Amino acid sequence: MSNKKLPKQIRNILTEDETIEKSFDLRGRRVYATNKRLLDLAGRTVMDYDYSHISSIGYTSKRYRQWIVVGIIVMAVGIFAGLNMDVEVIIWGSVIGGLVFIIIGAVAKSESVVVNVVGVDDPVTYKGSKDELDSLLQIVRTKRLTESAVSQKEARDVDFVETIRRLAQLRDEGIITQEEFEEKKSKILRDSD
Repeated sequence: MSNKKLPKQIRNILTEDETIEKSFDLRGRRVYATNKRLLDLAGRTVMDYDYSHISSIGYTSKRYRQWIVVGIIVMAVGIFAGLNMDVEVIIWGSVIGGLVFIIIGAVAKSESVVVNVVGVDDPVTYKGSKDELDSLLQIVRTKRLTESAVSQKEARDVDFVETIRRLAQLRDEGIITQEEFEEKKSKILRDSD
């Protein structure tokens, strides 16, 4: 996506090496997934969530079961009233009306992605089409896994460098020989790959 086509609020906060990988039209907001973070544009407000600060993300789907219950109640009350008053129109009207509520309850559902961000009190909820939400979920999960793998590798790199430093100190103090140092250093470097 060309930066010229982006809203001004988004263009102004992108860093020099940041690129938009995908954008999402969700209910009431536009979300941009960059190579570094999520940018959430709602009206004139932009929130940004670094992938490494996203503690969890999940997909939820909610059915409207209360509509089914309302449909059953409408049917039952209508049939009862119609039979007591001996009016067939009330019976058929309540059956049709109740069926409409039941069908709406069975078909309608609300889908959302809920994102928990470190430092943000309430979860961030995105609502939209299943395809858009699935794509958003996939991108964030992939970015989080990538961030996690990079930070684990960096930790291992720091770990083996520190181990070699300690070995060098032991060598310098005469606790191990130069040969033992070289042997252990070679093993550490082999194991770090």
